[in-house]
Amino acid sequence: MMEEEIKPSITIDNVQINVEDLPDEGRGIFGRVQRLNQKKANTMLDLEELQAGINFFSNKIIEIVNAEGQQDSTNVVDEELSESNDSD
Repeated sequence: MMEEEIKPSITIDNVQINVEDLPDEGRGIFGRVQRLNQKKANTMLDLEELQAGINFFSNKIIEIVNAEGQQDSTNVVDEELSESNDSD
């Protein structure tokens, strides 16, 4: 069983036209459109990766601040216990 070759095409005014049927200038422009679409897809992936990195580091800052806040609270409790033991 032979597989049919899928030929690149473009739809203009609801009519599908094979790229090979376009004039030379049209084929060149179609190539640019394909290249730009690929660049767009790559840029979208880059943006997703950048956002994931931003989220990761933002969460790290939150963890550090929360851990320091817990440590400060523990120190206050320790100081209060120490002061109450000294006054006894």
